[in-house]
Amino acid sequence: HACMVEVAEPGYEAITYSLITTATNAVSPLSAVVSYQLLAFFPLLNDQESIATDTPEVRSQFASLQALVMLINVSSLLSLPLLPRQKKETREMVAKGEISSFWGSFVILSALTFLCYSTIVTFVTVKYHDVYGCMKVLGGGGCSADESSTMALGLVSCIFLYCYGVSFYLTYLPILTGERSFSRSMFY
Repeated sequence: HACMVEVAEPGYEAITYSLITTATNAVSPLSAVVSYQLLAFFPLLNDQESIATDTPEVRSQFASLQALVMLINVSSLLSLPLLPRQKKETREMVAKGEISSFWGSFVILSALTFLCYSTIVTFVTVKYHDVYGCMKVLGGGGCSADESSTMALGLVSCIFLYCYGVSFYLTYLPILTGERSFSRSMFY
C-alpha cells in the first residue's frame, strides 16, 4: 500500500486507499473460491474419507493439484512488468497526467465483480451447504454421478482468462506488435 501516497492526487487519498484496499481484500476470498472450484477436477480430494485412504490415486491427484497451484503462483510473476519499479517511475507516470476512463472503469468493475462473485459463492456454500454444497461448480464432489464439471471449468477458465489476458494485453502484446521491446529488466 506504500504506492498510494505516490499515486493519489491531493484530496483523493482516502478514495484511492479505499479502492486499492477493496481490490486487495477481494482477492483473498476469490482465491479461496477458485481453490474450491479447482477441487471439482480432483474428485478424490473432495472428502476426508478418500483422503484418509492414502492410496496412490489420492497421492497422484494431490501432487497434480499442488503442481497446478505452484504453476499458477509462479506464473503470476508474468504480471510484474505492469508495476512501476520505484518511486521515481511512479511519479513519472503520475506527472504524465494520462487519464483513461476505460481502464478506471475496468478496475472498479473488476473489483466489484470479484467481490460480489466471491461473496455470493461463499454465502451460498455456507448458508445452503446441505442443498448446494455438493455441486461441482461450488467445489463439491458432485450431487450425482453424472454431474458435469463443465460449469466449474467455465468459471475457472474465465478467471484465468481475465488474469492472464489483461497481463498479456498490457505487457506482451505491445512487444509482439513491435511497439515495445522486450528486456529482462522488465521483471526487476
